[in-house]
Amino acid sequence: MSRRPIPPQNRRLPTDRSYLSRYLLSLFLLVCAMLCGLPVHSQSQQTATPPAITVTPGTRSFVVWGDIRFTDPAECDKSDPDVRQTIVQAIAVVDPRPDFAILTGDVVYHGHDSHDWDIFDKQTKPLRDSKIRIFPVLGNHDVDGGSGRHDFFKHFADLKNYSQLEKNGWYSMVYGDSLFLMLDSQLDYRADSPQGTWLRTALKGVPDDLEFLFIVLHHPIVSHASTGLGRIRVCREQKTTFIAPHRVEDNERDLKLILEEFSQNHPLTRLLVFSGHNHNYERYVEKRITYIVTGGGGATPYLVKRDPNDAYHDVGPTFHYCKISMDDTGLVFGMFKLNPQDGSWKQSDTFQLPRLSKALSQQ
Repeated sequence: MSRRPIPPQNRRLPTDRSYLSRYLLSLFLLVCAMLCGLPVHSQSQQTATPPAITVTPGTRSFVVWGDIRFTDPAECDKSDPDVRQTIVQAIAVVDPRPDFAILTGDVVYHGHDSHDWDIFDKQTKPLRDSKIRIFPVLGNHDVDGGSGRHDFFKHFADLKNYSQLEKNGWYSMVYGDSLFLMLDSQLDYRADSPQGTWLRTALKGVPDDLEFLFIVLHHPIVSHASTGLGRIRVCREQKTTFIAPHRVEDNERDLKLILEEFSQNHPLTRLLVFSGHNHNYERYVEKRITYIVTGGGGATPYLVKRDPNDAYHDVGPTFHYCKISMDDTGLVFGMFKLNPQDGSWKQSDTFQLPRLSKALSQQ
């Protein structure tokens, strides 16, 4: 489907918590008013505004990972059961404890299969025991042809009571002086679609001096994954399976233009995009936007064509999770890579992003 990116306009609002709460309320009312006059689209008819969730910073850190594909351990050619459990256990003991964890989609292999969700519930128990809240976005395997959408969010404690997510899987989160827009990349972002209308409204409402904006979706906006059919050893090197990494789709190319327009109009806002879908780790910086592909949660690895200009260069599979820590000076990012042969961990990528408003004030 084609989309028509509409340049976002600026609206200045203060960024302390009380004003952010008022911003969320204003956004709620504005979206409700707009959607009441929307025609019915093939995407779905929206009857309620998407959830706007506030998460109070505690440790000022969070974790991101995706493409786990919880499923029957016998399907080790689709997802490595040992790897995915090792990653969950590592996240559960991260010190200090993350305020929450974000999943970039493909949480389970078969979204319609209750058995896969039983395995998810069992294998993510360490996270619940550690009181780590989980906020996901939908992946293509979670939707599973559409039938998995209805029940997806009921498996997540912070989202299960939002009935509107049964039809429309997008929502927002305010976290201190940061805003998260959690998108459903199974649907498009056309200006006349429910999600596209909501996205543009949210971007228009972002204050000029917001410190960090995070966009989270399943399908990557930038990726250099090797295309075409390939083969890789799986199941503890006992089997070989075919893999077919994904190209960047037109929908995400159109979204990239929207985000570039936003970034240009908000020079004080750091914009980071987290996605998955390609089962590896990638990091790129284009036009002031940082793109992270974090799809190494256990699903069968895809290979990436590394370029000398890429921010990350390691070849081969990359099972991993990402940790983001924030303080008064800025953001610190770390990617922690698992060696599945011996279970050891290594921080394989890191970078820092200072707060642009603070840097400007010191000049």
